[in-house]
Amino acid sequence: MSSVTATEQTKSAIDSGNLLRAYDLAVSAINDGDTSSELRHLMVLALARMGNGEQALELFREFELDKSPDAHHRSIAARIMKDAALATKDETERPAALLAASQAYHEIFDESEDAYPGINAATLAFLGGKKDTAADIAKTILDLAEITKPLNYYDAATRAEALLIAGRMDEAAESLQKAGVMSDANAGARASSYKQLKIVSREAGLDQETVDQLLSPVSPPTVIHFCGHMFLEDDTEEEKLIKNIADYLEKNDVGYAYGALAAGSDILIAEQILEHGAELNVIFPFVQEDFIAQSVVPAGGNWLKRFDACLAKANSINFATEMHYVGDPEQFGYASKVAMGMAKLRAQYLGNKPTQLAIWDGVPSNGPAGTGADVAAWQNYSGSSEVIEAGDIKRDLGRSQAPDEDVHKRTVAAILFTDFPGFSKLSESALPAFWEGVMGNMAKVLLNYPGQILAQNSWGDALLAVTPDAPCAASLALELQTSLQNFDYALLGMTESSGMRIGLHYGPAYETMDPITGKITLYGTEVSRAARIEPVTPPGAVFVTEPFAAILALEAPDEYRCRYAGKIEFAKGYGTYPIYQLVEKN
Repeated sequence: MSSVTATEQTKSAIDSGNLLRAYDLAVSAINDGDTSSELRHLMVLALARMGNGEQALELFREFELDKSPDAHHRSIAARIMKDAALATKDETERPAALLAASQAYHEIFDESEDAYPGINAATLAFLGGKKDTAADIAKTILDLAEITKPLNYYDAATRAEALLIAGRMDEAAESLQKAGVMSDANAGARASSYKQLKIVSREAGLDQETVDQLLSPVSPPTVIHFCGHMFLEDDTEEEKLIKNIADYLEKNDVGYAYGALAAGSDILIAEQILEHGAELNVIFPFVQEDFIAQSVVPAGGNWLKRFDACLAKANSINFATEMHYVGDPEQFGYASKVAMGMAKLRAQYLGNKPTQLAIWDGVPSNGPAGTGADVAAWQNYSGSSEVIEAGDIKRDLGRSQAPDEDVHKRTVAAILFTDFPGFSKLSESALPAFWEGVMGNMAKVLLNYPGQILAQNSWGDALLAVTPDAPCAASLALELQTSLQNFDYALLGMTESSGMRIGLHYGPAYETMDPITGKITLYGTEVSRAARIEPVTPPGAVFVTEPFAAILALEAPDEYRCRYAGKIEFAKGYGTYPIYQLVEKN
């Protein structure tokens, strides 16, 4: 990959709102020797937009972007200050933080006369209570030639923002209308400006209905989770469904879709998503050949050919698990929730709310899988669903032979593994202090979760703990780290503290009584996958898999954040996977 191509591809990913891909592209190119400062700026920008300000600032300094002649490069540090200020919950501290970020932008604006740091300086002064200062900066920006007669999206959006600050609402609305139809009004640009314009609009005293109307021309594309019944090919019924699907996609400006690719509804929706020019992201519940055997081939007709055509054009292909189908319907239900969570993660980066599109007959499911279960799960997590009536589709599929019913108990759970860096180098005399201090502290934390630990075990410096849901595991992991913050590591002969390495995963597994220990334990493909995370986790951090991050976004979006850490190679040649770092929300 050449330098120019890497930079262009990374920028294209940011423009499309795919921040994870942008980051991965930049990391790969830099590791291959790319020296472009613009590529480094885009990498740091992607991290900042994902909310990973700490890592973004670290790389900003490492790459010496503060010395760049480009004002946009130098502004990244001020942007990180802005994001931190906006996230500050303490109302007494927030204004000062906003004004400090404003000053950082203002200094760059004074040097460069670039509208980008200028409008941010104005906005942050506005939000920090310095309305007159904000108005003065806004007036200066509005006098800039490129803002007076904007020729691109960012300049038109900047003009609208300055007009909002100046209280000229009608002119701001007119400028936003122009911005929305600019040729470069891409998803990434709209998402970035939409978040800020929404904050400014509210600070200006506009009610929610007015804000929605004002910002509608620049609102980012919608993210959807899609699902529906499997059915036999039927041109007449499909034609009716296609019209309703196409109408929904157009009306809601759908840009990104997450779901499976079963015969019938899934493929029909996927075809229309691609026809609409939106991004299709496929999530399989288990290995692809088993999915085809269970969910495509039984419907016969041309569904397999249509499946292959959709898959070839998909933006991404993910596997909720990499196991085979074992006759467990929860494998389907689990994968659906992972797809829902991935839709929510994508919507978080865009600053909007995802919705669900379902082709459903309205009959509730009586198990963990099926369209009724998917709709119920989505709505249970406060999501809104658009249901297209299934009509007279034929659902009498010739199912392939499923595996014999599994008599072993299976469960879906969060799996936590820890270890202590440097344990193998501790002296014999230090081991009692480790056992009483480190392991003793962790044991006390586990006692704070009565009835919530399905299984637990320890060996040496390692801990295994299993909880029934992701939020409980997230809380447990962060509390385990906190419990060691005040531990005196000098007792172990160590000069500095490091904390545990903690890895988290969420998935289906077998649950049984360990015949050796007599304790409840879990085993299976996903337990092995969970065990591979902790060895690649930095000391003091909590790393989680993408399925865990997705489920957490679904179940506790306001309590935790999962910051993308990149694609990381697992231990023992297990493969390379996208990994996130778990942190509490400010």
